[in-house]
Amino acid sequence: MKEKAPGKTLLQVVGIIMVVVGVLSLLVSLINIAVLGMTGSGEVGEIMEQSLAATGATMADYKASVYIMTAGALINLVIGIIGIANCNKIQKAGICFVCGIILIVWQLGTDVYSAATSGITVTSLVSIVIGLILPLLYFWGALKNRQAMLDGKAQ
Repeated sequence: MKEKAPGKTLLQVVGIIMVVVGVLSLLVSLINIAVLGMTGSGEVGEIMEQSLAATGATMADYKASVYIMTAGALINLVIGIIGIANCNKIQKAGICFVCGIILIVWQLGTDVYSAATSGITVTSLVSIVIGLILPLLYFWGALKNRQAMLDGKAQ
């Protein structure tokens, strides 16, 4: 008899959203990486430096944000695929549970980095809350499947 996965819908829907966001973010990251490649020297580099300086940022800030965005895109893509692939398998609830924790820690880490570099504003607080919605929903789905798995083992 197959065990019912109560977190299936949450993991599946959030996983699909994460894959779509991950692919789009990865495409934007690739464009930004290409721009970084053009800024090594010459006029493009000078224009980029001036544009960043006008916003109060440096080239190092831009590079860090590109690398962080790329890592986040890959995390969303991989963990989204894991959620979709294992949403109906309560015996795989442990891996989804760990992935949910990774998502929450990653989101909080990027929020702390953003607050440290840009300061805390009402906008950043709203961004923190919105940014935590998908990781928390993913974690909740994984938690529901994990609980079903543990309840099945207890019987």
